[in-house]
Amino acid sequence: MLAAPHLDRACAQFEAATGVRPAFGGAHPGRGTHNALVAFDGSSYLEIIAPDPAQPATGMSAPMARLTKPTLMHWAVRCSGLAPVAERFSAMGWNPTDVRRMHRTPPGGARLDWELFGVHTHRYGGLAPFFIDWLDCPHPATTSPRVGPIVTIQITSPEPTQLHALIEELGIGVEVLTGTPCLALTFASPRGEIRHEGAAPVGFTLGD
Repeated sequence: MLAAPHLDRACAQFEAATGVRPAFGGAHPGRGTHNALVAFDGSSYLEIIAPDPAQPATGMSAPMARLTKPTLMHWAVRCSGLAPVAERFSAMGWNPTDVRRMHRTPPGGARLDWELFGVHTHRYGGLAPFFIDWLDCPHPATTSPRVGPIVTIQITSPEPTQLHALIEELGIGVEVLTGTPCLALTFASPRGEIRHEGAAPVGFTLGD
């Protein structure tokens, strides 16, 4: 999730840097946000998310409005069936949130519904992922413009042990480093490699 204060400007900046224009995805009713999407490959994508001026500010959208540039805020792991995943991470000492249903309607398309949950009461903020199940909806990576593959995803924390265990359990190619808190993404594009970072990302809470 690349958070920005203004969606159109963030998409224009992305296009200028990469040569690829993200596709508008629609609004998140009740969340105060709207988004645009671009795919890395057939299974992963970047969501550019910003306050929706047509909705009242929320606890999720208000911090985005104060950003000075697009900033990595959080990241997600795709799953099929969230309950057993939540049980796995609860057994590892994480505190899963309740599963929440969300939706949006793309321009000219059918409504999309999905479910997600996060982990909370921890010190990692947006360095710890949330988990999403796209149910019967098309995965956004298959319907969004493609920019180029991910090169690296890096999570840096001064105390990364618990994060490292989570990543190992997931078996995904995310680097966990020791140092100042930061979420970093590097990906290829028609105009070269692009890197985005989020220093000590706060993430978002599902209770907003």
